[in-house]
Amino acid sequence: MARKRDMDSWYVEPKPPEVCVLCGREAPSMTDHHLVPKSQGRRQGVKLGEIPTVKMCAACQGFLTKTFSNAELANELNTVDALLAREEVQKFVKWVQKQPLTKGVRVH
Repeated sequence: MARKRDMDSWYVEPKPPEVCVLCGREAPSMTDHHLVPKSQGRRQGVKLGEIPTVKMCAACQGFLTKTFSNAELANELNTVDALLAREEVQKFVKWVQKQPLTKGVRVH
């Protein structure tokens, strides 16, 4: 006699979509943005697992790494509020919010 399977055990509850902390878009994949870059955190003696991270889309992550140095990110821009207060970030966020998620945003 065949074993009866519980069909409820096969169902996996879908995860709610993640939202980027900068632009607020629901991207299919998010990266963990270290608020203090890993290299700077290690220099300050902070263990890698203790560096705070936030979920960020690839476009916003790329913009930050292209626009600011690791030292700036570690010393001046190590909170989401500090990032959003910068004029460059505000302009980028305003622009990227108008872009469809299907469009590959390239940051120069």
